[in-house]
Amino acid sequence: MGVKLNEAVGVPKGIVVAGEKLYDDFKRKVIPMLKDGQTEYKVNFKPNEPYTIGDEEINNVEIDLTLRPDSDKYGEANMQVYRKNTIGKLGSDYVLMKVNKNGTVILSIDKPVPENWTIDEVIQSINKSKVQTVSALSHELKHEYDDLKTPYTKVEKVSEYQANTEMFDFPIGAIQRMFYDLYYLDNIENSVRPTELYSKLKTLGIGKSGFLDFLKKEYFIVMESMRFSVDEMVREIYSKMDSVDELLSQVDIGRDIKDLNDEEKVNLVLRIAYISASNNRRQNYGDSLVDNDLEAEIGFVGDKAKQFDKYQKSFDKYEDNVMKFYKDIEKYLKTTSSKVLKKLGKVYSLLPD
Repeated sequence: MGVKLNEAVGVPKGIVVAGEKLYDDFKRKVIPMLKDGQTEYKVNFKPNEPYTIGDEEINNVEIDLTLRPDSDKYGEANMQVYRKNTIGKLGSDYVLMKVNKNGTVILSIDKPVPENWTIDEVIQSINKSKVQTVSALSHELKHEYDDLKTPYTKVEKVSEYQANTEMFDFPIGAIQRMFYDLYYLDNIENSVRPTELYSKLKTLGIGKSGFLDFLKKEYFIVMESMRFSVDEMVREIYSKMDSVDELLSQVDIGRDIKDLNDEEKVNLVLRIAYISASNNRRQNYGDSLVDNDLEAEIGFVGDKAKQFDKYQKSFDKYEDNVMKFYKDIEKYLKTTSSKVLKKLGKVYSLLPD
């Protein structure tokens, strides 16, 4: 019964325990390796016992750790599980097939540290950040588990996911946040949110009575996305015309920005963001379809060419109506955030009274 309940909630049995064991093994292996001035580390090990997640086992771990001295403090580590893909077809759709790593999880961990970092302070930071680190490791292990259970992803889904991350540095804050929300609520990330939440609650010892307050505090992005409004985003852009002028001064728009009124400027910024995002998606889609040097050099032929052309044309509906692009995003964010909140709410059933 417990296994079925966990699966229904979206938290595979044993995944948080696996995250805790990986955290302990990570410390046990990494801390003795730390050296003054060395920022790159490779750690390979076999757990004393395999990490069991549902009906899957992980019996080998490879970690690339980077201490990145570009911060003014010891920050939370950024993690990513390594995926190796090959292009394939499922029906009429091109998909990225996950290559089975035979029980091996490969992790990249990037930890911000100050320029004058010390070994003792790195160790203290790792120890202090247990809650976040166990949650992040459980998050990545869930990605690995999902890859094993669904060993393929549609190319367009991966292309959109990557394109959203590439908009994180767009110089208009309101638009940048919208694309971050799209990334945060992407199905690739949504599938791991319940595991991430349950890990934090379990590590902190929070039961049912503290669930709602913690959920509101930790997952405010989901709450905000339910209230996302294109109209409010546009009003925020109007309130920061200095940023608008700065962006337009760096882009060849064929006119002097002094000749434009505020409405024309804001409309240009919205179009620039749309063009950037759609170009990123097209580029990522094309890159994902390539599986040999000839295609990379001369392009696609046959069915691939038709698929690529079809994907490119899917953006035509926005060319004469850029606001529809943003309104469709608004609809997606509101609908998806509501679904994610319901998923997260189910974690309540796993907690002690």
